[in-house]
Amino acid sequence: MVYIDIVILINLVFDFTLINLVDLLLKRNSQVYRLLLAAIVGEASLVTLFINFSNIEGFIFKVLLGTGMCIVAFGYKNTKYTLINSIYLYLSGIILGGFMTYIYNEFKINRDYSIKYIIVLILGLVFIFIYYKSIIRFKVDYRNRYKVEIDYSGIHYEGIGFLDSGNKLISPYSGKPIILVEKEYISLHRLKIIPIPYSALNYTGIINCFKPDNVVINGKHIDDILIGLSDKSFNIEGVSILLNAKVEGI
Repeated sequence: MVYIDIVILINLVFDFTLINLVDLLLKRNSQVYRLLLAAIVGEASLVTLFINFSNIEGFIFKVLLGTGMCIVAFGYKNTKYTLINSIYLYLSGIILGGFMTYIYNEFKINRDYSIKYIIVLILGLVFIFIYYKSIIRFKVDYRNRYKVEIDYSGIHYEGIGFLDSGNKLISPYSGKPIILVEKEYISLHRLKIIPIPYSALNYTGIINCFKPDNVVINGKHIDDILIGLSDKSFNIEGVSILLNAKVEGI
């Protein structure tokens, strides 16, 4: 037996969670009451339990309903703004809905469907929290990635750089910021090495650097910079260069 009140509650929590997720991901900073109103608007989807729509009619109905939820939650500024909100809502709904459907089918509880729904709801909320954290981490990671090109003595190097807020190395001689490159990616036989002392976290040492002829970061030419050779791997997937937080213009 399926209890309609349980279905309504789960649908409300589901919609409220989704619209909150969109609010967090896109940093809309909408007020809670507007998000709740949007979730209540989403309850209209339950009419599909009593009315048989065709596939096309059902799709159009859900698209219009999702768009309406976004307008209620975030307002209407222009078509692009609303479209982006709606796309994030649809994609998040597909991912969370797919997960909850999978979990629902995995639990073999035949006597009490209300318990089954509650278990699925709890696990769904846990999943959406993990999903949100993963998306934020992904956005931060890839927002800080840059294409880096280095020219020196006729040799051209390319790699992916990561903007590291912790890298603030400055040459005490020239005052130039130092970009770190994993040594294995740079051919050493033609480099004119400049040993430069540094200190970080109560640790001092010498880092071998060279002055490049040209550095381009995401298509922008960067002047007055040094390249430091790192003996250690940065352990960041696909990254061989650590950019300096003090480099201007990137």
